[in-house]
Amino acid sequence: MERHFHPEPLLVTDLDLLAYQFSPQMELIKTIGEAKSSTGKTAPKPLDRAIWLAGLMKLVYADRASLVTALVPSTRVRDTARSIGVHAIGIDEITRWEAVWLPSSIADCGSHGPTAFLEAELARNRCKAEPELERVYWFLRSEVWFLDPWQATKRIIGALDRLHSWWTPGIEDGATAGLRWLYAEALSVLVLNLVALTGRSWTIASSEWPTIVNDRLSEGAVPTHYMRTLADSFDKYLNRALKEAGADNRLLVESMGAFRPSPPKWTQPFVELVERLSTSTCLIDLPRHTDLIMHERLVKRQHASIEALERVSRAGQDALARDRRQVAAFLRACVKLPDAVLRALTT
Repeated sequence: MERHFHPEPLLVTDLDLLAYQFSPQMELIKTIGEAKSSTGKTAPKPLDRAIWLAGLMKLVYADRASLVTALVPSTRVRDTARSIGVHAIGIDEITRWEAVWLPSSIADCGSHGPTAFLEAELARNRCKAEPELERVYWFLRSEVWFLDPWQATKRIIGALDRLHSWWTPGIEDGATAGLRWLYAEALSVLVLNLVALTGRSWTIASSEWPTIVNDRLSEGAVPTHYMRTLADSFDKYLNRALKEAGADNRLLVESMGAFRPSPPKWTQPFVELVERLSTSTCLIDLPRHTDLIMHERLVKRQHASIEALERVSRAGQDALARDRRQVAAFLRACVKLPDAVLRALTT
């Protein structure tokens, strides 16, 4: 949060929880959370925090919010918090939940747990020496979460394209370890956004989808239809200027549409990928599965345990691996990926 709104001063430095899930209709649901003690004499109490968190939901376009406090919220506080979209609970309830759903054998795996937090901090320190890598790091830690899936997908693929120039095959040092974290995080977030866009394609006629993809991937900070209007004005201006300069008809024709927005070269492979993913039987599980796989294999240099894989995915591992290979095939048409990254994604 602080990075996104810089240089404006902001007391909200981060989100204690940022979670995404897909509904059965493939709608992307964003949940944020806050953990506070609320036991000090001057500390904000659960109801104050719930009201504060409700405002934060609007700021980050979240659908739900969860508040955990050491001071157990009363029934009245819980009901009031629920009425403004906040789920308020005490720390003892989290403890009971973890006892059932988070055994110690999987409490520190993938991109979550003490080791993952340490690796993220190490990656930050390793990227500080290179401004370009530091920009990629903060893009993945902050900016990408404020983008819609179309822009996020474009920007992540652009970041992956830049990372390859920093990878040196056969070298495993601190710099490479930082790159491994960047690749794992970028691919995890990319798959999340790919699945979100695949879900959107379900509600659009197949004949209209390629046109929508072209328009949305052509956009920058300005929507495509505005860019087209501006490009038409440029065409008229250039046409008059070239005629007055005595340009021949060939040059007049070649200058037409020079400023019209165009989609990236990988637009057609993207359409094909979404078409394939839309038939997947395990699409909802693919982001969490990919996140676990990439961080275990790339960052921690080990295989994910069967127990952890089964916890994050209800579908068969073969089907999920097939979907990962389809994503890898799409990326080969877009960017260069190191062999180690491709192996982690496709094996």
